[in-house]
Amino acid sequence: MASAADALSMPLGTRLDDLGLAEADRRAALDAARAALESADVLSAVERFADRLRGGMGTFPGDDGDADPWAGYQPSDDPLGAGVVPLLALVATSDDLAAFHRQRGVPTAISARTMTELGQQAWVHRQTFGEFGLHTYDWLTVTWSGSLYWLGRLQFNLMRLDGEWVCSTHIPQTGALDPASVDDSFQRAAAFFPRYFGDRSVQDFWCDSWLLDPELAAALAPESNISRFQRRWRICGEPKPGDADALFFTFARRGTVDLDALARDTSLQRAVIDRLQSGGHWQVRQGRIPMAG
Repeated sequence: MASAADALSMPLGTRLDDLGLAEADRRAALDAARAALESADVLSAVERFADRLRGGMGTFPGDDGDADPWAGYQPSDDPLGAGVVPLLALVATSDDLAAFHRQRGVPTAISARTMTELGQQAWVHRQTFGEFGLHTYDWLTVTWSGSLYWLGRLQFNLMRLDGEWVCSTHIPQTGALDPASVDDSFQRAAAFFPRYFGDRSVQDFWCDSWLLDPELAAALAPESNISRFQRRWRICGEPKPGDADALFFTFARRGTVDLDALARDTSLQRAVIDRLQSGGHWQVRQGRIPMAG
């Protein structure tokens, strides 16, 4: 286990490539690592968060002892930019996460693909804010817990919900949600988790997403990929506000948004805007699918 200082002092180019960072984010991460090594205060923060991340590996969301590794962190106070100190802590502990995967017997290709989620989220940040950073560092905690795996088109993580384990389903922003790819991902997950995490008995896939809002399927063609994805799920639980999710996942926008300035190129974009402009709202809904059968 290398210290954060040692990890950031190593040649980082290949590691950042392996973590999926695009070229602009790769260059910015190298600059940030150099700046951290020149500041005792910044390096101390990276070390502290890295220690917490290591301590949380193997403790999955909802587990006893599940804790926030970023406690005390304020993005507005980060001297390197919003989420950059957490990003460096994640980079510094990537070998530890890979070791956790190996310990569980996770195939190397799945481990490697899963860890590119860091680069994916740096790309999401740049798409949203036009600069280098990582505002979704909280989300990366799930990946770095060792509970999440990228299996084809979809991602899945084990989490304890109301006293039982479920396989939470996530839809990264990487392209079309076509039924064949979705089928393949569910099949992979149904085989993967019992094999490598048989100590956590799972019965159901679970999803918590604005894509499960029935109003969305009603606004789209029945044969659309999103409508077909939604029909897979048995909706359950209470709805939650979903306007912010709809705007973020459709347009990569956070905070106050000028609806008139948004693109209307796709049926999804038009559906989101039209409902909000008419005074309606979107909801986050939950759904379940049996893992077997």
